[in-house]
Amino acid sequence: MDGGRLFTAIGLVRLARPGGFCPACRVLMKARDARPELAKPTVAALVVLAVAGVAWAAMVHHSRMAGMDMGLGPIESFAVTWVVMMAAMMLPSAIPVVLEFARTAEGRRGWPVATGVLAVTYLGVWLIFGVVCYAIYTAARMPWPNQAMVAGLALALAGIYSVSPIKRASQARCRALCALHGPLPFNLMRSAAVVGARYGLSCLGCSAALMVAMVLIGMSSLWWGVILGIVVLTYKLAPPLRLRYELVLSLALVALAVAYIKMA
Repeated sequence: MDGGRLFTAIGLVRLARPGGFCPACRVLMKARDARPELAKPTVAALVVLAVAGVAWAAMVHHSRMAGMDMGLGPIESFAVTWVVMMAAMMLPSAIPVVLEFARTAEGRRGWPVATGVLAVTYLGVWLIFGVVCYAIYTAARMPWPNQAMVAGLALALAGIYSVSPIKRASQARCRALCALHGPLPFNLMRSAAVVGARYGLSCLGCSAALMVAMVLIGMSSLWWGVILGIVVLTYKLAPPLRLRYELVLSLALVALAVAYIKMA
């Protein structure tokens, strides 16, 4: 099967026939006259992916301007930086649920806006988590003199957490939410918010430990953002792994933590 047929089979590309004035002519039009085009849900998912790309560009710019400052700054600037970082690191892993929601909702009034509501709600869940992290960080009067050690330990704990039952259950829940079952409720916007919130909470159970480590390492650290972003994508998009392979990933995170402490 070539690429075009594969994309058509999985619904990313559809055959669009040019409209005509006569309905009978449109019915009798031969399949060879059809032209492939991106399905509208695919376009919606690509828009979300483009937002993530812009967020990555903003992270690159921020890392060059901020250097390696370990502090979080005032809450306003933290919130903006955090949302941008979550858009860059988390939105790509949410593409499956965005695409599935758009496919299910397509044809209903306002479905593109509802798809955006899903993405915004998803980021909103992570924003709330970030504000909680900020409050704890500030209450603990961080950064500490041994901040690098604390950050390394947090990364090592994230590696250990990656094989915990809570993380594995959350990971399974993320995959389950990427396949919506049955029609959406009548209120499409509410459905989008509910799906976004549920998916966000599942992602918290899956990746929150990594984001805590990212806060402690420093949100201006671009390379750590890339590394942990790849780990998040592995958590969310890779096929279910056997426990021994998850142990390998866990040990890799612990090894990265040791390397970070030694290099600090």
